Parts: sequence; structure tokens; C-alpha cells
Amino acid sequence: MNKLKALFLPVIFAFTAVSAYGRVYLLELDGPVNPVVADYISEGLGRDDVSAVIIRVDTPGGLMDSMRQIVRDIQAAPFPVIVYVGPSGARAASAGAFIVMASDIAVMARGTSIGSAHPVRMGSGGDGEGDSDTVQEKAAEDAAALMRGLAEKSSRNVSWAERAVYESISAASSEALEKNVIEYLTDDFVGMLEVLEGKKVFKHGVEHTLSFGEGVEEHAMSFSRRFLNHIAHPNLAYILMLLGVYGLIYEVTNPGIGFGAALGGVSLLLAMLAFQVIPINTAGLLLIILGVMLMVMDIWVPSFGVLTAGGLISFIIGSLTLYDIKEFPLDLSVSLIAGAAASTALFFVFAAGSGIRAQLKKVSTGSEGMVGLSGETRTPLEPSGEVFVRGEIWAAVSDSGFIPAGSEVTVTEVSGNRVRVKKND
Repeated sequence: MNKLKALFLPVIFAFTAVSAYGRVYLLELDGPVNPVVADYISEGLGRDDVSAVIIRVDTPGGLMDSMRQIVRDIQAAPFPVIVYVGPSGARAASAGAFIVMASDIAVMARGTSIGSAHPVRMGSGGDGEGDSDTVQEKAAEDAAALMRGLAEKSSRNVSWAERAVYESISAASSEALEKNVIEYLTDDFVGMLEVLEGKKVFKHGVEHTLSFGEGVEEHAMSFSRRFLNHIAHPNLAYILMLLGVYGLIYEVTNPGIGFGAALGGVSLLLAMLAFQVIPINTAGLLLIILGVMLMVMDIWVPSFGVLTAGGLISFIIGSLTLYDIKEFPLDLSVSLIAGAAASTALFFVFAAGSGIRAQLKKVSTGSEGMVGLSGETRTPLEPSGEVFVRGEIWAAVSDSGFIPAGSEVTVTEVSGNRVRVKKND
């Protein structure tokens, strides 16, 4: 028997070993869940020199694919992952609720909330109402299955987790603790560290003892990731796209020092960069482009407002369907769309319109501006002679044959210092 114990003791010890000492990293999830945030979290969870990772969460939700990536990485990490919803006033809504459920330890600060994880479908939608309802139902079932599995694995309230998906319920931090949605409720981040100090966590068959004696090291986003994460917000990306369109059209209609081209070009490039992160509905983007084109056409070919009205309708519908977001609410602000539609109409009526009209206006200065002006012959035109136009004597050639001196004529062409004229009827 002693020999058997000696034989299996290393194996038993391997599955009850205490985690090796290492750093405790803090990751910040502040804002929508998108591919940039998912890559940042994955990088932090992929380090091999840590004993635990804390993810501080304050999010309204985000993309399903990005959320699933974070959930997979949390569960695959060889060390404990603590998700802390804080500070007071923060929320773990929608995608954030799944991330909390995936954690090894879930902690919320007082005055925070969690829940409302029902998936929504925006953007392209189905071909009909029935198709849309079917897609919505399947998305909800898929999300509920994931939430149920996460709650079961962490021994949390499965019933509440399902209702958060199907019924979009939410819970304040105290209610979440009472209903076994989370493990701990603290006043602040420091209080959380004090509560968790020395706690034991079993993960992948290994016993980990939490220790924060050496402090918590923040693993911040790189500058490039922070920049892309900021511009990848749906509202900001939409504004950048509009600034790009305005700038380029203004430059074309009001040629000058290139300010419009510079502003428009940079804004469009930034919008395209953001659109690499946010799912775009091509039909919505084309409707916006069509709306802008119709409003431009109304300036060149006046239609008594018909083209402008049609352009505005196309612009608004395109804006409402621009993002193909199928899971969690990251839609454009309706007030932003209304303001953008109004400002776009005013832009084309005043800024772009005045520029195009100025280009179409007949030249009234220089030699080209003389065409169409009236004058008087000072000498007979046989067919050449002299005419008096705009306070000056010009060499002239007649297009009407012989014209006596003192006759009224009209300039038809200017060539260098010579004009061609025709006799007025």
C-alpha cells in the first residue's frame, strides 16, 4: 500500500498543486466589446508570467464574436480570472454579462448592475418579418445556451442567467449577490483585493491561492489599440464618414487651398479604418451614397426639391441600416441621424450649392468677361476697325459684314487684344 501511495502521490499532487508565484495583471474593459478589445484581453490572458488576472468591466455590450473570444480565453487561461464590475455606476450589460459569467470569481462594486443580455438584430435583417423573427429566436436560443453553460460551470444561478437572455432582466449588485449571480460585493477595488486575499480557486485541476501582496500591475492598451478602439465607436465612425463626404464635396465645389480635401481625406480614411472593426451593411452604405448623390444632382439639375427629398429619405434609411450588428445593441443614436440629415441638407443647400453656382456663373471680369457686352463702333468696320467697349478702345472684326461708325454692337469673342462683334438689331 505504501508503494502504491508513493507511486500515485506525484500524480495526486499535480492535480492539487498551488499555482506558481507571479504577477497579478489588471485589464480594463471600458466601453463596447469589439475585436480591438478582444485582442487586448486575449493578449493579457496569454501571458505566462502571471498568477491571476483581474478584468475591470464597464460595458454596454458589444459584438457576439468578440465576446465569445474573450469567454474562450478566460476559460482557457491556466490561472484564475477575476471579473470586477466597477467602479460604482458601472455596468456589465449584454456581452458584459456573459464575460462576468465566464469568470472564475465574479465581483461587483456597490451601485453597479448586470444583465439585459437578450440579442438583437439590426442592419440587413431577413427577407421578411417571419425570417427576421426566426433569426432572432435562433440568436436568443444560442445566447441562452451559452449563458446557461457558463452559469452551470461556475455554479451560479442558471435560471437567472437564462432570464437575462430571454427576458432581458437586469440586477443591481446587491440583488446579483443575493441571487448567486456573483460571489462577492465590495465597496471599491481595494476592498475587493482585501476580500479575495488568500482565497483558493480550483481551475483545471490545480489549486490557486490568490495573493495581492506585491500589488496589481495594470496592463494598459497600446496607443494604437486605444486610438482604434475610440474611433471604432459606431457614432464616431459615422461622424467621420460624414465629415469625409462633406470635406471632399466642399473642395470640389469650392477649390482653394485644399483644406476640404485634407479634412475629408483624413476623415474618410479614419472611417474606413473603423469600418474594419464594426460590421457594415453594404446596402446601408450604398443608400447613404445614393442620398448624397441625389442632393448633389438637385444643385446641378434643379428639380424643385424632389431630388433633395428623395436623397434625404435614402440618407436616413441608409443611416438606420448602416451597421450590420446582429447580437448586441451598438446602434447609431437616432438623434445623431436626425441631426446629420438636417446638417447634410443645409450643407448642400448653402455650402455646396453656393460653390457650384459660383462655378456656373458667367465670368464677369477679365477679357472673358467681355463676351456679351455691348459697345459702339468708333470707325467703320470693313470688316476691321475699332470699337469702344467697357471704357476701352479695342481692335475689332465684324461678324456682320460692313458696320458704320457709331453703331451699337455686341462682343461675341475675345482673342488676345482683338474682339469679334456683331451689329445689334
